[in-house]
Amino acid sequence: MKKRLGACVVVFAILSASGLFAEEVQTESRAQVLMKEVVVTGTRFEEEIKRIPANITVIDEEDIRNSNAKSVPDLLRKEEGIVVRDWTGNRKQVEVDLRGFGESSPSNVLVLVDGRRVNQIDLSGVDWTQIPIENIERIEILRGTGSVLYGDNAVGGVINIITKIPSQEFSFSAGTRFGSYGLNANQFSVRGGQGKFRGSLYGVYESTDGYRENSEYRAKDVGGKLLFDATDSLSFNLSGSYHSDDFGLPGSLSIYELNTKRRSAATPLDEGSTGDGYLKGGVDLALGEHGDLVLDISYRKRQTDFEYIYYGSAFLQDVLIETWSITPRYVWNGAISGHKNTLIVGLDLYWVEQDAKSRFGSPASLTGLSNVEKNSYGLYVNNEFSILRNLILSLGGRYEAADYLLNQKDPVTGSDTVNADIKEREPAYIAGLTYLYSEKSSLFVRANRSFRFPFTDELIETDQATFAQATNQDLKPQTGRHYETGIRHFFTTGLEANLSLYRAEIKNEIFYNPTPKPFFGTNENHPGTLHQGIEFGFSADLMKHLTLYGNYTYEKATFEEEPFKGNNVPAVPRHKGNLGFRIHDMIPGLVFSADYNYVGSSFLISDQANQLEKLDDYYTIDARLSYSWKQLKAFAGVNNLTDKKYSQYGVAGGSGTFGVFYPSPERNWVAGVEFVF
Repeated sequence: MKKRLGACVVVFAILSASGLFAEEVQTESRAQVLMKEVVVTGTRFEEEIKRIPANITVIDEEDIRNSNAKSVPDLLRKEEGIVVRDWTGNRKQVEVDLRGFGESSPSNVLVLVDGRRVNQIDLSGVDWTQIPIENIERIEILRGTGSVLYGDNAVGGVINIITKIPSQEFSFSAGTRFGSYGLNANQFSVRGGQGKFRGSLYGVYESTDGYRENSEYRAKDVGGKLLFDATDSLSFNLSGSYHSDDFGLPGSLSIYELNTKRRSAATPLDEGSTGDGYLKGGVDLALGEHGDLVLDISYRKRQTDFEYIYYGSAFLQDVLIETWSITPRYVWNGAISGHKNTLIVGLDLYWVEQDAKSRFGSPASLTGLSNVEKNSYGLYVNNEFSILRNLILSLGGRYEAADYLLNQKDPVTGSDTVNADIKEREPAYIAGLTYLYSEKSSLFVRANRSFRFPFTDELIETDQATFAQATNQDLKPQTGRHYETGIRHFFTTGLEANLSLYRAEIKNEIFYNPTPKPFFGTNENHPGTLHQGIEFGFSADLMKHLTLYGNYTYEKATFEEEPFKGNNVPAVPRHKGNLGFRIHDMIPGLVFSADYNYVGSSFLISDQANQLEKLDDYYTIDARLSYSWKQLKAFAGVNNLTDKKYSQYGVAGGSGTFGVFYPSPERNWVAGVEFVF
């Protein structure tokens, strides 16, 4: 680890030495943009990044335009501290891991869309396909726990996807993308305003055959926003969308199948479908020197259906989840005894109900009925006080309560097989200092307490012999203590770098143990794990038309107590890096970019014993050429330029005796054109 830190220091020195050259080609306008860079994720209100005691980065609209990304995870995989695992190659089943939680990453990373939580209460994880990339304005990434402001799931970090906001100026766009494996995507959007109203509407259709057999994906999206500025101090907003899709589930391959027929499907008849819609309304009342009141109310309805074929018999599962939320908050920006102070107080209320039924056989008959509720409330307060003009103290706390009602019935007798009422309560806190040692650069240190409540699926286990289900009474909430320090430094107006060191001591980390005892595997608490690492990133405008950027992550996640003491947490690579460049505007409107991405080896998921051969490390090289001229935008790109054969996802099967794999796409291309009026 010391060697890695030394390497980061050397890079810092090199960047600093090159600063004089870089400064010659910068403009004051770019400096002003960087100085005013603000985010909302770190504090739940607009705040300059440099004032927040955390490692925060932003993927903006320009970054999105200059990538080959077809989805949000494609954008995230190039960021430091983030590992992306795509099961099927069609982006429907994807895990995004922030700060090394491996298989349990979907439960330890909170994902927001315009501040609205999209994590589910069960193990289904985040559906990244419900967020069309064409409608995204920026993505804010908060590394490290955000439990005080956001509560459950925000252990490894928070990813906030912010969609495009309509303006008064009318605009219309229409475009198409096409590429390997039968990719065809078409989209349109219209935005504009009149008087006190602004609105937008978009639609997307996407179709692909997928990299593997039975990995096809077909999706439709429609959505929009409406903003009403009633007065200078009162505004209303309404947004919503609906997503529907159908997809194949190709399954895992043995090592022999991976080497001989990697594009085949182990389960050629398995399939699924989704219908997912939400509606969100909000009001923002500015009270002048007395602060601001913000209230958001949302409703989401998600229906998923799966069909699995076992030796000629079908297993069908239908799941309906409905979510209501009310999230009021009060923000006050003012001064105390002449010192700048910002206070936020808020309440997060969620009511979630899940109905599920399962059928099995040929013909299929009803085998299971369940109803699950999770109702939670979280009260939080966070305060930023400027001890000195350039020294900011951040203090905050949260108290969150979650009540579960678990009910499962025998479909024949109608009697309860599971009937439980579980209550969980956990606090969180943050204490941080930010030192603004120059106009644009800052240094921070912070300590946090995090928590993670069990998912509903984790609270129920199945007996191997009788198939009877029971409540997992021994499962406890996961908690953690986090320590972090970091620096964000501008060597010149166009040369910046950041470095963060973190340590997370997790108690009762929830993980899946596949070993029957006597269950089909069960979700358990491990007494103690340790997650620690270094994150480094930089961006440099080396010449007028050349930008160089990159990042490196060293990550070590280990079990600190028996039964796996000293072993590595599965699916967490020690090393990850990205290096890229962008050549822009040598010819007006023409941009060429290329990225090298590396992910190190890791133990297979569920191999807590570390007894199987590791999942191989891999690298990919992606390149893209784009051109803009008046109302026309066009691009063409190649992913995995060197045609590497690799897998992002591997699992220990047979109770940990062998591995199965999910192969990733080989060389593939994508191109598109868009007209903007």
